[in-house]
Amino acid sequence: MSYEGFIVLPPDSTGKKVRTIVKEVNGFQVHHEVFCLTSPRTLYGVYQFCPRMLTGSKDALYVYHALMNPPDSERDVAVRRIWINVVTINPAKVIEMAVWRINSASGGVDVDPSFVAKKDSNYPDPTITIKEGDPASPITVNVTEKLFSFATPNSAGQTIGIYDLDFTHAIDRRSDIILHAGEGICIRNEEAGDTDFRVVWIIEWEEYAGLGVIS
Repeated sequence: MSYEGFIVLPPDSTGKKVRTIVKEVNGFQVHHEVFCLTSPRTLYGVYQFCPRMLTGSKDALYVYHALMNPPDSERDVAVRRIWINVVTINPAKVIEMAVWRINSASGGVDVDPSFVAKKDSNYPDPTITIKEGDPASPITVNVTEKLFSFATPNSAGQTIGIYDLDFTHAIDRRSDIILHAGEGICIRNEEAGDTDFRVVWIIEWEEYAGLGVIS
């Protein structure tokens, strides 16, 4: 578990040694203290999941993919990246689709955790749960905040971009979408859709304990 703290150093020359880089400036030896950039998180593992491509639904608010950090989870989840690809196999209706933060998900098809790729095969199994939409047992979610939306393509074989939501740039990790226990995200139709859609997302996340960001 990570936490922020401090140590008290004794007077100069009698206690702990601090690593420095020494440069001569105007005849004086100037010590530049060496800093090690690290994360406040204690990492369990980094994971990526690519589901099967799903057939579009005509139903409004139909959920294609959902990812949840279980209510009893002892880990936090930082979503690092989401790739979204929606293509049409025939001329199709243009609608809005969106990615939402959620706080519950039921129904659908539960994905076998062994299908989740570990960025390092030595990482432990992920704690996350993943659901795929199924017309016979639709996913029911409770949405909280909308994170991203886009318009679907309408010509046969057309893809309007591959949407890449990348949160990996900031060193303080303040851009990550943090999912605490009982929180998740999903992608869904915002209005009545089309069975000529083909929908998939690829999602990357890390599971950790400790501080989410450096404040």
